[in-house]
Amino acid sequence: MLRKITLLFVLLTSFLLFNQVYYAQGRGTLRGIVFDKATKEVLPGANVLIKGTSIGTACDLDGKYVIYNVPAGTQTVVVSYIGYKTVTMELNILPGKTLEQNFGLEMTAVEGEEIVITAQAQGQLQAINQQLTSDKIANIVSEARIQELPDFNAASALSRLPGISTTKSSGEDNKVVIRGLSPKYNAIEVEGVKLSATGSSSIGLTSDPYVQTGGLNNDRSVDLSMISPYMIRMIAVYKSLTPDMNANSIGGTVNMELREAPSGFHWNVLWQQGYTAKSKYYGNYRGVASASNRFFNDKLGVYALINTEAYDRNSDNMDANYGIAAEQAQIDPLTGYRPVKVNSVTFNRHLETRRRLGANLILDYNIPNGSLKFVNMFARLNSDYTEHRQTINYDNGRMEWQLRSGINVIDQQLNSIKLDYDLDFITVDLSASYTAATNNLKNSPVFSFNQTDALQAGVLRDNKRPEELTYLLTKYKGADEVVLRSGNLFSNLYKEKKYSLKGDFELPFNFSSILNGSFKFGGYFYDQKNSTDQESPYLAFNGNANSTDNDIQTNLMRTIKNEFGISTNTRGELVGSSFIDTNNKLYDPFLDNRYGPIFYAANTGILNDILYYIMSKPEFDASNKDVSTGAQGGWYNGPYQKLTNDYNYREKYYASYVMSKINFLDFMIIGGVRYEKVKTEYFAYNARDMRNAQAQIMYDTTAHGSNEFLLPMGQIKYTPLNWLDVRYAYTQTISRPDYHLISPKFTITQNNEIYTGNPDLKPAKAYNHDLNFTFHSNSIGLLTIGGFYKTIENFVFNATYQLDAAEGAGIDSLRRYQIIRNGQLVVTPIVNPTTKKSNATVYRPLNNPYKAYVKGLEFDFQHRFWYLPYPFNGLLIGINYSRIFSETRYPFYDVKVKIVGRDRIPVLIDSSSVGRLIDQPNHVLNSYIGFDYKDFAVRFSFVFNDEVATVNGGRYPENDSYADDYFRIDFSARQKLPFFNSELYIDFSNLNSANTQSIQKSTGGFRNIQNYGLVANLGIRLRY
Repeated sequence: MLRKITLLFVLLTSFLLFNQVYYAQGRGTLRGIVFDKATKEVLPGANVLIKGTSIGTACDLDGKYVIYNVPAGTQTVVVSYIGYKTVTMELNILPGKTLEQNFGLEMTAVEGEEIVITAQAQGQLQAINQQLTSDKIANIVSEARIQELPDFNAASALSRLPGISTTKSSGEDNKVVIRGLSPKYNAIEVEGVKLSATGSSSIGLTSDPYVQTGGLNNDRSVDLSMISPYMIRMIAVYKSLTPDMNANSIGGTVNMELREAPSGFHWNVLWQQGYTAKSKYYGNYRGVASASNRFFNDKLGVYALINTEAYDRNSDNMDANYGIAAEQAQIDPLTGYRPVKVNSVTFNRHLETRRRLGANLILDYNIPNGSLKFVNMFARLNSDYTEHRQTINYDNGRMEWQLRSGINVIDQQLNSIKLDYDLDFITVDLSASYTAATNNLKNSPVFSFNQTDALQAGVLRDNKRPEELTYLLTKYKGADEVVLRSGNLFSNLYKEKKYSLKGDFELPFNFSSILNGSFKFGGYFYDQKNSTDQESPYLAFNGNANSTDNDIQTNLMRTIKNEFGISTNTRGELVGSSFIDTNNKLYDPFLDNRYGPIFYAANTGILNDILYYIMSKPEFDASNKDVSTGAQGGWYNGPYQKLTNDYNYREKYYASYVMSKINFLDFMIIGGVRYEKVKTEYFAYNARDMRNAQAQIMYDTTAHGSNEFLLPMGQIKYTPLNWLDVRYAYTQTISRPDYHLISPKFTITQNNEIYTGNPDLKPAKAYNHDLNFTFHSNSIGLLTIGGFYKTIENFVFNATYQLDAAEGAGIDSLRRYQIIRNGQLVVTPIVNPTTKKSNATVYRPLNNPYKAYVKGLEFDFQHRFWYLPYPFNGLLIGINYSRIFSETRYPFYDVKVKIVGRDRIPVLIDSSSVGRLIDQPNHVLNSYIGFDYKDFAVRFSFVFNDEVATVNGGRYPENDSYADDYFRIDFSARQKLPFFNSELYIDFSNLNSANTQSIQKSTGGFRNIQNYGLVANLGIRLRY
């Protein structure tokens, strides 16, 4: 198949080269710039057409256009841009020559009225025109629009677009969900270069039974909260792809273009102060400074930007865990559900200062018939946090407290060089890039406390919501009965770095005035390396500090008591009164105390001192053979703590494509095919947790894999009227599995649980259909109505099953989790000596045998009331709405016992539940209304989404959960000042103090609440 495509490609290329040479004798080239006649600002997306033909093009982001193969002679050129008057001009095209012609356009206005060009209007018009002239189904956020919205980062700006929702961190948008597909299914690019995944600081497996971690979770998503909007001049969301784009994107591709130097010297300074209502904190700030100039007759451009900021991101977060009240409980015929009960409720008082640092340096050099561009971008997100967690464990009558703190630093880096060169008969784009990301959490302490018999037990809780159980919180016995249980010092270093090479070659052709276009081909290669290095050393505060015994653990406890003056109870346990935090703000009402008060909070100071003191003493090191056998207590920092979550991964990617764009009468047709191949190598460690710092052995393992795809894609655009476009696209795209899921390693815990990856996972593949109708004119603005339908196969799900039953069903085997060295079995789960089987619980990712379906409708309307009399012609509105549906089946496994004679044989029963895709909202609505009056601009904007799927309960639909309605109001106002082209502005985000919250399905009780409140900013910006 590939050979046939290659032969066809060679023949077609040869024919088109001959066509270029043969026809070029009677044709010429037209190039130039389209700009606003009043402001001299360029107009990206302006249409330039040769009247009476299908020959034409659209301006790029710099307002530049070039049209090849224009028939020689007098031609009428038509230049149009929504919101501006169309310009028609006759030009004389000479054969074999290039004519440069610039066009200045005037904004539309009521005759006799003053033409007022405002930032809001310019932002809306730029977005509309760039969207209309895109050769893909796309949504655009223009530079002007980015600046005038109260959006704190790139993710927030994207959340205003149709079909886009976001995930949040302490109230701040950080990752984008496109058409209900989670962030890991979408691609994020800058200047066409895919950014490195930012990973996660979530800790994987640990030996400490008091700590529940989030598990290793390194997917392919990118945190956009670290990218300042002031770096960006345009953001495009491509919902249909063309063969020249990376196909690893099921939801869509986000591409951000950065600023570059205009002609002349310019500088720009911005400073703002901010206020966080929840913390009543006025110390937030943001500073941005940029400068640019062009040298050597405008050939060399230099643009530099730096930004710095610090913001309070405190929040109160509540999580409730639900379970089935009884396995054999009857389903209520009225509700259709079994009774559920609240197992636990966790309060998390999250204190965080979030700092950002960013810088751009962009150089571009114009050469004859081309340009060189060198892009450098760096962004850092520094999160300095402390978390005071209180868990009410209703199942065992305990209260538990946990103190977590750390500094999490995420870096993103991009360096690229690109050559664009025009040889008249072919255009060449060559680029090389380096991208890197790190996610570093170093020495993050976690301390655990509890108090037993701390609440009324034995009370029925069937179908009770968390707020209905506060009457049970009556037995808290004070800080003297709170006991320190464990201490950890977690570290995580995730790295990704990638070297890329890309080449694109485009041959324009022109067979007649109604049939023309281009043929394009190219290739892409990258070499990517990922690694995670985690450490999870820990210390259990077991033993009797009052004892005179001389073992390592007793000595440790006694030393802590004496060295730091810690109080103990009669059992010699270290009690909470010695660690209590006296900051009264920590005990302020938590979500109005609807779910109970904060009873206890610990101070980080003395706890950290104890932890580092113990670490510094060899006599308390469990790895020290002089004082311990490795399993008697002390500070555990052995091979298991250092290596069990570590891995190294390498991915080599090869891609090539051929495609053609054809303009015929009122049609534009794009068709082609993309070939992608990936080779992988994965290194990790197998082990069983021996809880022995000296005897623990780790066994390395390596796996190799590969996959390849041939992906056809096609789009058609039909323009029957000058105010109507109809577009249809069919594409095939893929999504490669998360990095941690394709690991070849397994880990067996003390509880005989097996956590394993699956190097045989297949990438998910999507078959995508898109249909869009776009109505556009000066009087309409932009109205788009569209629909999409996706069929996706091979999504990944996390399977849980009993090993002996799975072995009987042929889907797994005991041998997979056993290691033999020198004829000896050195690693194995617990095996029944009679049956030679293991009933270990296995957690393993598998490809879903069922397909997923995603479909929806999108509506977008943007309008400016330019035709109303002054001052009402400064009014503009925008509204977009998306209705999204998804469905898939979630497999799960049950075990039933089959009696054969005297034997009881476990049998695996596979089943599934129907549900929506996680992160999929049902409704997404965004709107804004803006008004400009002379130099004053004001805007209200609104964000709404509802019923975002958050948890699928599997065999128990009662445990399904979804996010409740989220409605946020934002406000911004700007006033230009009479000096330095400056403006004063004020922004309010979350005026109505909306919370993010999810609901347990059967009772309507809260499963999660994130409370963060209003943020306000006051700033000034100076431009020259």
